Amino acid sequence: MLQLLDYDAIIFDFGGVILDLDYQSTRRAFEELCGCDWHALYSQQQQTALFDDFETGRIDPATFRDSLRQLLGQDLSDRAIDTAWNAMLGGVPLVHVEFLEQLRSQRPIFLLSNTNAIHQEAFEQRFIDDHGDRHSSLPALFEQAYYSHHLGDRKPHASIFQTVIDRHQLDPSRTLFLDDSPQHLEGAKQAGLHTAWIPSGQLLEQVQL
Repeated sequence: MLQLLDYDAIIFDFGGVILDLDYQSTRRAFEELCGCDWHALYSQQQQTALFDDFETGRIDPATFRDSLRQLLGQDLSDRAIDTAWNAMLGGVPLVHVEFLEQLRSQRPIFLLSNTNAIHQEAFEQRFIDDHGDRHSSLPALFEQAYYSHHLGDRKPHASIFQTVIDRHQLDPSRTLFLDDSPQHLEGAKQAGLHTAWIPSGQLLEQVQL
């Protein structure tokens, strides 16, 4: 078991670590809509430039939807696209909220997520629906929440980790980064951070206070 209190600060990935995530739900939703090979366009391991541009804020939701219609060759409504795109998003389990509350009382914790404007709106609203009696917002769980589309950068680039380090004057040698995507750990290591791979959905099986 990984002892989190051995570190002075902890940076968490979001989807698959804190948020329940199922990429296959979005794959199935789009393939039912248009009969396309969605996995060839987007997966946890790799994605086309369109998704990179959306995750780094280079394009807005309207441009993303229009580009997706062109890519898929389908005249899909905004609602249909958003529903399929958000199908991968689950909720944040209460046990994760309670765990983060306990950890934050002892260490500064940060969120660093590759995400986009459509997903952010959906998962932040779901968090309020599920846990609004405990927290005013998802970012309120953390010292600071960082989203790739706000920073204009994304994991696994070392520069996005350096941004968090610099903004909070963290000591990389005393800071841990947790992610369920092994490829994202490489950039964190380049920035001098300690890293740990958390298999999707297994946060509380892998770490303890």
